[in-house]
Amino acid sequence: MNDQCVWSGEKLNLSIGRQIIFDDADMYIGAGERVALIGRNGGGKSTLLKIVAGIEQPSSGNISVARGCRIAYMPQDPVFESDKNVGELVAEGLQYFAELLEAYNRQSPHSAAAVELEHKINYHQAWTYENKLDTMLDKLDLDRQKSFARLSGGEMRRVLLARALISEPDLLLLDEPTNHLDVGTVNWIENFLASYRGACLFVTHDRYFLDRIANRIVELSNGKFFSCVGSYADFLEAKEAHEYAEDAEADKREKFLRLEIDWVRRSPKARLRRNLGRLRRFEELSAIDRPKRMGNVELIIPAPGRLGNKVVELENVSFSFGERKLINDFSCEFPQGSKTGIIGPNGIGKTTLLKLITGSLAPQSGKIHIADTVAFNYIDQTRITLDPEQTVAEAVAGDSDSVNLGTDKISIWGYLKRFLFEDERINTKVKYLSGGEKARLLLAIVLKQGGNFLILDEPTNDLDLPTLRVLEEALVHYSAPVIVVSHDRYFLNRVCNRIISFDGEEGITVQEGDYDYFVFKQTQKQAAKVQEVQTVKKETPAPVPVKKQPQKLSYKEQKELDGMEEAVLEAEELISSLEAEFTAPDFYTTRAKEAPVLQAKLDEARAHLETLYARWEELETKKASYSR
Repeated sequence: MNDQCVWSGEKLNLSIGRQIIFDDADMYIGAGERVALIGRNGGGKSTLLKIVAGIEQPSSGNISVARGCRIAYMPQDPVFESDKNVGELVAEGLQYFAELLEAYNRQSPHSAAAVELEHKINYHQAWTYENKLDTMLDKLDLDRQKSFARLSGGEMRRVLLARALISEPDLLLLDEPTNHLDVGTVNWIENFLASYRGACLFVTHDRYFLDRIANRIVELSNGKFFSCVGSYADFLEAKEAHEYAEDAEADKREKFLRLEIDWVRRSPKARLRRNLGRLRRFEELSAIDRPKRMGNVELIIPAPGRLGNKVVELENVSFSFGERKLINDFSCEFPQGSKTGIIGPNGIGKTTLLKLITGSLAPQSGKIHIADTVAFNYIDQTRITLDPEQTVAEAVAGDSDSVNLGTDKISIWGYLKRFLFEDERINTKVKYLSGGEKARLLLAIVLKQGGNFLILDEPTNDLDLPTLRVLEEALVHYSAPVIVVSHDRYFLNRVCNRIISFDGEEGITVQEGDYDYFVFKQTQKQAAKVQEVQTVKKETPAPVPVKKQPQKLSYKEQKELDGMEEAVLEAEELISSLEAEFTAPDFYTTRAKEAPVLQAKLDEARAHLETLYARWEELETKKASYSR
């Protein structure tokens, strides 16, 4: 695709019931753009992705799609049935490359069609496209033999993500791609998309992911799109300026109308022919509503009860499932004021640790000391089942018309309005709520439980960015201990002062400091390991080479060699761009916290370049030895 617009929608209109999704809204996606779509949950973001994918249609409006544009879509909810296994489903994304090679093999070697097809195959590095499947399954931790129908919801999402990514379309649509993924997998997806040459429209609540991937942010609010080039911080600044200008214009309009109202009330004079234009202008301005503004959730975490200095302590705790040891001889103290983030791959033992801390599981060895004053509030939204036939008020307070918050009591209406439920929605049945409203309802249910030791298991999933910011502020100012299990790196960095990391090789690591400092220390450890391996290699005598009969380059190897120079140039450009970020005059005053992460990316890019050079030399040597 060239620098044209790959998709555009003009004058889009759509309403669902009383809710206006699009109101004469305009939206476009340029070739090669990476656009982050943000907005309140339930505001229409997923609907837009379905419209772009061609699954749904607006009630009116004009949609244009660039000629030949291939679109791949990963939905938020995997409502999908298949009797295929994981490998077969993901391999469906490779069909385009198979068709390219099949068409190329049918052409005369030097025909115009063959040249065009060869260009496309080189563009996607698709001569050995089968290798893409192994890489994608490995990076997203998928078992190719598993039946799709027997997967969990999170595993299904990873399969659909893999199928979308592997197809390398002109326009990639991703709805919450980082949900339920561990930090390592998210980093890999970031690297994949950072060098992706197609266009991408994605919805995410992960601000690290958003800031690294997006080069434009579009907000959908009250049926309109607001677009801003740059980071999320740039967007917030631009939005504030935009709303200020809108409000100033509304104030000016209302002042004019107040001055004109007396004149209009003198109806006989106002309706003289020479005054009809003035009257028409008054009527036009009167019909313009003041800009609507979405409120913010006001999270209420009840004040914690009294706690001593010593709260919870784990002493040489171990726990296994069968022969699999999840926690081995682990000791850690959770004092007053500690805010601990727990990270690690899915299924490695994070939730087991939470159960041990709360006493719902007993350690197989070691001791757990819990102070008598501790009252846990364990918030695991996946274990709360909402009754679809209950109203919002009944789900929170049952038959009561009030909610107890510690020693305070508040009306159910006042409480739910803080979670953005207006009067007509408070008596709405749960089954009619949007996904975003259900997420806010769950927060309202679990936070009212109080306690003085707060434990949140994946609290950021399905929350929109404004609600996340409010939750962060509430936790930062919460005085009692907090434990958060999360893959959201920005959230961890904002809230936590200590990180507990589960690693299959190193066990459990406890690192004081925020998430950025944890990444910095991990980078140091990895660098030390690399240095150690290189030292060992230097000290190990090289094996005596065994002479082999020279072999001719295979067809695939020749194609790999032909594209090697381009691959090296791309790798060098990536290194140059990363180095340029470090040398920016204001880098260490405005982006110092990003230094550890950027350094890790730069080290990875340099290692990749060395690998490319080594492979290039290997292929050239093999070619030369056969020629002799």
